[in-house]
Amino acid sequence: MSKREKKWRRIYLFLMIFIYAIFVPVTALDWLAGDGKFPYTAIIVGIALPFIRKNHLTTMKG
Repeated sequence: MSKREKKWRRIYLFLMIFIYAIFVPVTALDWLAGDGKFPYTAIIVGIALPFIRKNHLTTMKG
């Protein structure tokens, strides 16, 4: 594993922790409390991030 790939794996780890531990729950709770709109952005980012990560890391190897 190259230094570049290790760097990106760490970046994706921090992104995933932030998205799944902070952004998605806060957005969902805001929506459930009735203060915000339906959390389309949180759902799209939550679903797409693993695919983006996998695709990016695969292209770096090949």
